[in-house]
Amino acid sequence: MASVCYNAWYMKEDQRLYHERIVADPRILAGKPVVKGTRIGVDLVLEELSHNPDIHEFLAAHPDLTRDDVQACLAYAQAIVTGKEVSPKPPKGVRSDAALCNSSSTRALTFA
Repeated sequence: MASVCYNAWYMKEDQRLYHERIVADPRILAGKPVVKGTRIGVDLVLEELSHNPDIHEFLAAHPDLTRDDVQACLAYAQAIVTGKEVSPKPPKGVRSDAALCNSSSTRALTFA
């Protein structure tokens, strides 16, 4: 499987990475997609990284998460933005790309 270098961080071209790490359960955050085993939503990861893209600070603030978890959140968001079919699906009635389109999450991330 080929890899793409993004700011010195390798992301797999196969975006199905998130299938193992992103889950949705109606009992957790009203069914919003979260990192498996946590109550940390994909939207929270994207929001925090959009405000401060330093991955080291982010992981220090969230010791339950790993770089792979963050990569899975980014892959999940990328799939939604590009119109790919995603699983788990965002809850009904929630515009899945609203937070992505309205945030500044397109800033370069610091993964050195």
